[in-house]
Amino acid sequence: MNTRILIVLVAAVSVTPTAFGQMYGGQQIQPATQPAQQATSGSQPMTTTTTTKTVQPAGVKGYLDSQMANSKDHRFHMTVNGKDLPLTPVRYHEERKLGGGKTQMAVDMEGVDGKVYEMNFVTSGGVVTGGKIVKVNGRAL
Repeated sequence: MNTRILIVLVAAVSVTPTAFGQMYGGQQIQPATQPAQQATSGSQPMTTTTTTKTVQPAGVKGYLDSQMANSKDHRFHMTVNGKDLPLTPVRYHEERKLGGGKTQMAVDMEGVDGKVYEMNFVTSGGVVTGGKIVKVNGRAL
């Protein structure tokens, strides 16, 4: 008697997903993210979902770190007069508040040409929105 009940339960459990799948027009409802399906030792596949969260780097240092990490030579690249200029941060100056939730930070950066470039980066809400070179070897442009 117990084996009959067990057989009926196993059959019901294995048929239930198919029956509910047909109820929705043969389509299975999937989560918003891409599921990764793996087969288990049982008769039903196990479904796991993975989500990735993109985090914006906070502040100028975080921005420069992420840009250099994604660069092949681990330098910050900027185009100056149509030419690529690889730069490495040397010194971070104190951050100044501009108002309206914006701040500005100057960073001394050494180029592969041996010159020191001072760049001003503007942030809004901790995210870098712009940057420009203001001095070369201590002289204003």
